Amino acid sequence: MTIQLPKEIERDILAQVHSGHFASVDEAIAKAWQTLRRQAPATAKPEAAATTSKKSGRTKTAKPKKPLPLAEIHRQMMAGGLITRLPDPALDIDDDDPDDQPVAIEGEPLSETIIRERR
Repeated sequence: MTIQLPKEIERDILAQVHSGHFASVDEAIAKAWQTLRRQAPATAKPEAAATTSKKSGRTKTAKPKKPLPLAEIHRQMMAGGLITRLPDPALDIDDDDPDDQPVAIEGEPLSETIIRERR
């Protein structure tokens, strides 16, 4: 499965993985999903969402819920302890920060390692 996240969320998840809070991005996303499911109100299973009217005999299907706004997702992730703070975009302007310099990695390129481990 491939998902596209806003850059600020992706950076925050990667920071959590690099800090050792999670072993991998997959683990962080799985934990986020588990926490969200625990906090969400109990909902009917998809197969139970369709009901049949006794009068007409027609099947009615529940309308899908709208996706949560990004601010609500952030709030839920913070409430669940998945993130402790949101990144401040104003702090990312310092292009000359030595901490933002690339890290040299010995051996095969990191992209090849990632591709090999995903197989």
